[in-house]
Formats: sequence, structure tokens, C-alpha cells
Amino acid sequence: MRTMARIFALTVAAVALLWGTAFAKTNWDLYSFVGITHPIGVHLKEFTDEVRKRTNGELNITFRPAGELPFRATEVIKAVGDNQVQLGQAYMGFISGTAPLAGVTGLPYLVRTYEDLDKVYPIIEKAANKEFEKFGVKVLFHFSWPTQNLYGVGKPISNADDFRGRKLRVTDPKQSEMLSRLGAASVTLTTPEVPVALERRTVEGVTTAAFNAIGAKWAELLEWAFFSEINIGGPDYILINKGAYDALPANVRSTLDEVSAEWTKRMISDVSSREKDDRQTLNTKFKIKLITPTQADLNEIVARVQPYWEEWGQQQGPEGVQLIKDIRAKLGK
Repeated sequence: MRTMARIFALTVAAVALLWGTAFAKTNWDLYSFVGITHPIGVHLKEFTDEVRKRTNGELNITFRPAGELPFRATEVIKAVGDNQVQLGQAYMGFISGTAPLAGVTGLPYLVRTYEDLDKVYPIIEKAANKEFEKFGVKVLFHFSWPTQNLYGVGKPISNADDFRGRKLRVTDPKQSEMLSRLGAASVTLTTPEVPVALERRTVEGVTTAAFNAIGAKWAELLEWAFFSEINIGGPDYILINKGAYDALPANVRSTLDEVSAEWTKRMISDVSSREKDDRQTLNTKFKIKLITPTQADLNEIVARVQPYWEEWGQQQGPEGVQLIKDIRAKLGK
């Protein structure tokens, strides 16, 4: 009888443990605006897999690629804040209407390289988190797309005057201002609309990176690339619902933080190295003409755009003015 009682007690304990383990599991979603086969999508899927592995399944994050959820990239801050998803990919250009200071790097010719971003990111993150806090979200980690440049069809752009009268697709309202000052018109298109627009010549170019031109399969439609190094393509923030984050068990939260810190370094390293190779691939495989402006031509473009930095800062109020001042001081601009 004692043996049977002992077996029964152990069985009850085992069932309780299993129920407790199942109850402890947390299921989240991560929204992304790229497809699952895009290099960025591959990295983010690997991130979710690594978190699941290192938390022994206690935190299960499902990667939700483009088109799977019913909201746009411009709406991601609210979606994460409302806990529609617990994690969301928030590209600085797409969220600049909701969190302007978080998108400061979209100012043309201010923060232009990965090295620039590394220097000023602590300044930007401090300002960005103040905006994100209003929505109940915070930055879990960040990465960056490569420097944005112009890729197009038809007559190539090689200097400031070549912009006049052109219709170009941008990813940030601040790039629209740049085009306006150079005599061009900006067009807003969702990512899936870009190939058709290029093919039909309803737009003559896009601001993107070689990395994305190939990753998004636009390269076969393009004819030239103009490398004036407009602005770094980030931060691309991975935002997290603060309530969901705080509710995690301490050990799971610590592991999530560790993996996140690793993914910032991993993604920036991989994406930046790919960009170098992809620019060459555009020329050798896709026969795209690669154009680098002369220093005099670049200086002319920058001179027309640079006054906008201070104007933009003033439009954002005292915090915007200070942010521009701090970034310029750090970069010596």
C-alpha cells in the first residue's frame, strides 16, 4: 500500500510539474514588414529560434512576415503598444510620423555611415525611448540597413541638376524634403508596389540599398545607381511591449536581453558586409551602371539640403533642436 501511495504521489507531482511548465510558457508574435526569405527576415526568424532554444521553450516567439498581419509598417508602434503583437520591426523612416526624434537619422547627409550611427546611437536612443514610452513600448535591440542611395531607370542621375523634374520613391518624409530642394518629386509606395512602378516608369528611381535591391528582387528592373550616401538605413528598432517584457520571469527576461544584444552586433556585421559585395553584384551580374559623384557635385547637393537639419530640429521643438546640436557636435558637422 505504501508503494502504491508513493507511486500515486509521484505521479501527481509529475502531472503538476507538467501543468506548471505548460502554464509558464509564453507565446509572443514578432511583426516584420519584410518577407520570410528576405535576408532581414531570415535573421529575425533565427532570432526567434535562438530565444526559444535558450529559454528551453519558455518564451516562444512566432515570426510574422510581411502580409501576415492586418497593419502597416507605419502603424507598428501602436500595434506593439496595444499588445496586438509583443514585438515589432520599426524602421526609423516608416515611424517618423509617430516618433519624429526616433527617425532623426533620415535627415539627408547627416548620419551617413555605420560608423556615424555607432557614435550617435546612444544620443538617439535616449530621445527615441522618451517617445516610445508614451505608447508603452521600448527598444529591445536595433540594427541598421546599409546607407541609402538612389537606384533608378531612364536617364542616370549624376549631379544636383539631374534631379530636376524626376519622380522618385522615398522611405522617409525627410527624403521628400531633400528631393523638393533638388527640384524632384517624391512618390510614396508600399514595398510590393515598387516593382510595378519601376516597370511602368511611374517612378524613375527609389532610395534603397544594394542589399535590399537584390534581397527584394528589384535589381533586374534597375539600370543605374547613384552613390551619394544619403543617410544610414537605420536604426531599425525591434520594439517590445513594456508590460509584456516586465511580466517575464527574471531568468527569461535576462536570456532575451542577452540574445538581443548579440543580434544587434550580428545583424549589423552581416548586413554591412553584404552591402559591399552586393554593390559589385549589381554591376557584374545585373549590368547596373554605378555612379559616384565628384566631390564638387556632392558638395553642391549637400549645400542645398544641409539647412534643413536645423529647420527640422526647430519643427520638433526644444528637444529636436538639442538633438540636432548633440549629433552635429558628436560627428563634427
